[in-house]
Formats: sequence, structure tokens, C-alpha cells
Amino acid sequence: MEIKNRLLGLLNTVIGTTGSGGRDDELLYHCPFCKHHKKKLQINIKTQYWHCWVCDAKGRVVWSLFKKLNASKSAVSELNTIYQNTKYFKKEKNNFIVTLPEEFESLSEEKGGITYMHAIKYLYERGITDDDIIKYNIGYCTQGEYRDRIIIPSYDANRVLNYFLARSFYNSKLKYKNPPAVKNTVIFDLYINWNMPIILCEGVFDAMAIKRNAIPLLGKTVQDVLLRKLINKKTSDVTVILDSDANDTMMTVCEKLMKHNIKVSQVVLDDGDPSDIGYKKMLDLMLTKRNINEYDLIRQRII
Repeated sequence: MEIKNRLLGLLNTVIGTTGSGGRDDELLYHCPFCKHHKKKLQINIKTQYWHCWVCDAKGRVVWSLFKKLNASKSAVSELNTIYQNTKYFKKEKNNFIVTLPEEFESLSEEKGGITYMHAIKYLYERGITDDDIIKYNIGYCTQGEYRDRIIIPSYDANRVLNYFLARSFYNSKLKYKNPPAVKNTVIFDLYINWNMPIILCEGVFDAMAIKRNAIPLLGKTVQDVLLRKLINKKTSDVTVILDSDANDTMMTVCEKLMKHNIKVSQVVLDDGDPSDIGYKKMLDLMLTKRNINEYDLIRQRII
């Protein structure tokens, strides 16, 4: 049953429609190739054989379906974890286990020194409070690969480190230097209440400025792992807040969520981003959020 549920959630993301359970070990989908109005694509979770009874598209393993649909590497990797004993999957190239740098020092403990003072000053100027520093376990490095950088860890729901961001607090040409790990994860998962409305924003400082149930995308797209979790958690209400220069991209994000019957609203920023605007002003702006519908998506394509 667990494999069936995991595969169902993964296929929902890759195929782009919501599947349903058929008899015994079968899953049924609308075929992405012939787009028949009935669910004619049948997938057997035990044998992995898949077949559309209308256009006759078929394959012996689910991997071949993923290949035809140009599934992302992260989706193939997830499929590999479901069917670990099959020869049809390539080993995941990125086996990097995320750990904090050896030189990591917590900023919650006052140490003094010029580097410490610069790091704290940078965070305060970004609107980060002492409570934020403790909550997110924010630190810094004075030596090593991440020298003179703020370290912002991210933990999953089991309090396991799943990523970290390293931001220079000096005027470095390379602002961010992140670990060689896949970004396809849920940043700040530990602090998210999935039973409440979710807010999606761009960066970690934006999420900290919003404070309440905010997930940073680390960019302007919804990664597969996050999308699957939103679907599996039956999240019904998502607000998208991107920087003022990303209004076009915002509609793409909204459309991706709406395909999975997620109610989406947006907050349009006239200037700057949430970390510039600050928590108090963002509270007021949240009152201006507007629901997005199919008409909005069509109008955006025309414009």
C-alpha cells in the first residue's frame, strides 16, 4: 500500500494529472499521449508494465514512461527509491550527504571579534532578529570554503539537515555558495504546518520576513519534491509572493499548482521583495492577496 501511494503521488507530478487506484495493483490515468477523456492509461505497480488501451502506448517498466515524458532527474531518482531492486534505473549521481561546514559557528552565542560583528550587523540590516537566529540555527564561518559567509541551515520534518545556504556578508561577487546537493527539497520543512495555508516566496530571507508558514523556492519555480508534498498533504490554499520583477513567472507557478486543484492566490509587490519590505508591511500586503482563476492565466498568455 505504501509503494502504491508513493508511486501515485510521483506519477501525479510527472504525468500532470491526478490518477486513481484500479483493481488490485493497478493505477489509472488519463493518457498524456492520446489525451483520451477517460482514464485509459493502466499501470501495474508490481510488474511495472504500463499500457494505454486507446493509442497502444506501452512499456515494460515505469522508467520508460518517465523517459518518454522527459521526467526530471529528481523524479527518476525518487522512482529509483521506490523500485530499488531493479536494473532499469541509473544510480543517482548526486550522493552528497548534507552536513554543516566543519567551521560552522552558531551566532546565537556571542563570541565577539570583528568577523562576528560584521556577520551580526549584516543580519540585523536584513531585518533578522535574535529570535530568528535561534529559531533557524543561523551561524557563520571564519575559515574554510565558506569563510565570511552566513550559514542558514534547513531541516526536514524529522529535524534532519536537508540543505543549507551560505551568503557572503561582505561585498563578494559570489553572493551565495551553496553545497553540492540537489536543491529539490522542501526548505524549512521543519517549521511548516501543512494543515494551514502555505506561502511560497523566493529566498530564505523573504521567508523569514513573512515568518508564517513560508517556504522559499530558492528561485522562481516549484520543485518536484515540494509539489508532491503539497499534493500528498492535500494542501488546498497556497499564496505565491515573488519579487516585483517576477510577475510573469508568478503566473507560471500559479498554473502549475492549479493543475493539481490547489487554490492559488497572489500578492503583487510593486517594488522590492519581502525581506526589503519587512514583516509589518508584509502583514498589510497579505490582506491584498487576490485569488487566481483560469481567466487570469488566459489573459497572461495573451498579454
